[in-house]
Amino acid sequence: MKIGRRSAVAGLAALAVAAAATGCSTKAKNDTGSGSGSGGTAAGSVKTGRGVTADTITIAELTDLTGIFAALGKNITQANQMYWDQKNAAGGVCGRKVNLIVKDHGYNVQTAVSLYGQVHDQALAIEQLIGSPIVTALSPQILQDKMLTAPAAWATSLLQNPFVQITGATYAVEMINGVDYLVKNKGLKSGDKLGVIYQDSEYGADGANGAKYAAQKNGLTVVEQKIKASDTDMTAPVTALRAAGVKAIALTSAPTQTASVASLDKANGLNVPIIGNNPDFAPSLLTTQSKGALEELFYQVQSGVPFSAPEAKDVAALFKQKFPNETPSSGVPYGYAVADSYFQTLDKACKAGDLTPDGVQNAHKQITNLDTKGLVATLDLSKAGKSPTKQVYIVKPSSTDEGGLAVVQGLQASDNAKSYDG
Repeated sequence: MKIGRRSAVAGLAALAVAAAATGCSTKAKNDTGSGSGSGGTAAGSVKTGRGVTADTITIAELTDLTGIFAALGKNITQANQMYWDQKNAAGGVCGRKVNLIVKDHGYNVQTAVSLYGQVHDQALAIEQLIGSPIVTALSPQILQDKMLTAPAAWATSLLQNPFVQITGATYAVEMINGVDYLVKNKGLKSGDKLGVIYQDSEYGADGANGAKYAAQKNGLTVVEQKIKASDTDMTAPVTALRAAGVKAIALTSAPTQTASVASLDKANGLNVPIIGNNPDFAPSLLTTQSKGALEELFYQVQSGVPFSAPEAKDVAALFKQKFPNETPSSGVPYGYAVADSYFQTLDKACKAGDLTPDGVQNAHKQITNLDTKGLVATLDLSKAGKSPTKQVYIVKPSSTDEGGLAVVQGLQASDNAKSYDG
């Protein structure tokens, strides 16, 4: 069930009201930071600049609350806010409370560019930026502003910008692990044809690159089908793959497209396993007619734990307490982990006495073993242009598990993923 503009925005508006009422909670509003650039002024013994005052650190979020990844964007934002509410109640970071500026771009590049223009002088960093095409469009400005940015996007190309932090494995690494899983566990073998359905974007291209790399390593023949982000009916690509006789499908798509592919895979008698990148699925799909096909045929690759995993127990309990009427997904533990990675970076910069954009970047690039207590794979943020991890989970839709996903293979990296130079 798709989250509408009114319900998504209303839910976040309620969060903002609650934050204002508590006094020490995260505030989702436009707060003005102190100055711009990375030169900054002194605040106590810590050098400060854009987005930092004696009392606050302002972080921006440009998310999707009304577009094709609205369910994911909403859960990540809720988890981000939940994390900083806790930290602020405990005193914040570097003696300052963290304020969040939350903006909805609806997965529209031009809207996102406009919103970035509204917040870039106010924020020290961007904690959430959904959409590989959007990150790509903003990358020159992010670099110019020295704006540490954590996209909810995992395209390898984004890592060309040293100020971009991918929290997890890249789409290519995910898909290499995923195809290797099908070879090892689902009967895919050398000489078989692998169907690759992917969006015509940085997101889709990176997933397709990983699928092609794994196919070559495993002696598979690739049959490609490129789709648009706006496509909803997957009849044409699935029909083409059925005619080609593929034995499995690698999928880099939006959740509604995943549902269509799975349903057609089952209904047309193809009945082959599907492996998808981490944004491919939303728990709401299990309330649709595609439920049976998804639970039978679809598998997903992700570096973060699903909501139902033991590692996410405490975060899940807190989410259910704060948002009892909301539908959780893997975006909840992921969003909490990203916020924790930012806390660790800011704390390191504080201890070095430099909360300017340059100081935060220096601290960030010194982190070689970032641990979020199992919420995502351990990350090495120091290697420019490289996936911070090669490890992933293989998960599967499950209507009996909270968050809609269950682990079928624990955190690990395949041999092909380990040897991949990216």
